[in-house]
Amino acid sequence: MEKILSKEEISDLLSAVRHGDVDVESVGAEPGSVSATPATAAVESCNLFRADGAEGWKLKNYDLVLDSFARNFAMSISTRFQRAAQIKLEAMESMSFDALLQRLSGRGAIGVLQLEPLTGGALLVFDEQLSFAFVEMVLGGSSDDQTMIPDRSMSAIELNVIRDVISSGCPELNKGFLQLQEIEASLVEVVSNLRLLNFVEPDVGVVAAKFKVSIDSLEGDITLVVPHTALEPLQKKQQTKSIPVSAVQNSKWHALVLSELDHMDVELEAVLATLSLRVRDILNFQVGDVIDLGCKPGAPLEVKVENRSKFYALAGVQDGKKAIRIMGRIPIGG
Repeated sequence: MEKILSKEEISDLLSAVRHGDVDVESVGAEPGSVSATPATAAVESCNLFRADGAEGWKLKNYDLVLDSFARNFAMSISTRFQRAAQIKLEAMESMSFDALLQRLSGRGAIGVLQLEPLTGGALLVFDEQLSFAFVEMVLGGSSDDQTMIPDRSMSAIELNVIRDVISSGCPELNKGFLQLQEIEASLVEVVSNLRLLNFVEPDVGVVAAKFKVSIDSLEGDITLVVPHTALEPLQKKQQTKSIPVSAVQNSKWHALVLSELDHMDVELEAVLATLSLRVRDILNFQVGDVIDLGCKPGAPLEVKVENRSKFYALAGVQDGKKAIRIMGRIPIGG
């Protein structure tokens, strides 16, 4: 009958391994012998301080990447559909890919992403509620929670309709990852059945981040799936990264600049449209004349900060005064 170690013996063993007091090379040698032969000295490495499996895997500050992605993607959707959208990180778990498959319904749209220079890619999974609702919204329908959900997977035509919506998440993912490393995310394809997709092996670990999406009365889920193999280079980079001396020396100056920024005056301008007229036409204007601006009354305004285009906004009234509501950020170069 094998001897069962006591708690004290296990504690002593772990302490010895941690401090290097155990000679693992001599494990397996017979009592009284100098060394074991190659045939009897096969030693298998075992890390007693890191649990096996995908559940214990973590990447420091990855939640900051996800929060940034959620915030920017919400603004992108708000600008696209002219509806107030909110996206919040609800849960983040590390698990095997097979365990993730058991949780997903498999009837929504799935965007397969490539993350250069990271290897392994990623998945952007929209549940069926959001997927079919986005199809309605792209085609001009409403964004309510009464959208009929067919008891089937999405067709190729429906997947193609919302392809641009899924693709619009790639630039926002790039912005989020800037906090760890610059990447270039791109949409490779959109599919409807994850089980037929040769993404990774079932036992490979992945990080699944679940986001709660709210658009008017519509609610649904988006899940970002990234395999451990894609994030491991970032994990190693964090372990070797140190704080530059210059950053420590300039911390006081940095804090002073940030505190003074709150008190700076900037020029803000909301522009509905611009047009060119001859002086003769302007001099001939009469009360009641209608000037065609070339846009609809409800078109979004272009908000300029210090004469630079920064945001999209909608015109309105608050407390009896003219006001604007910021709907999203204008992309650089847009």
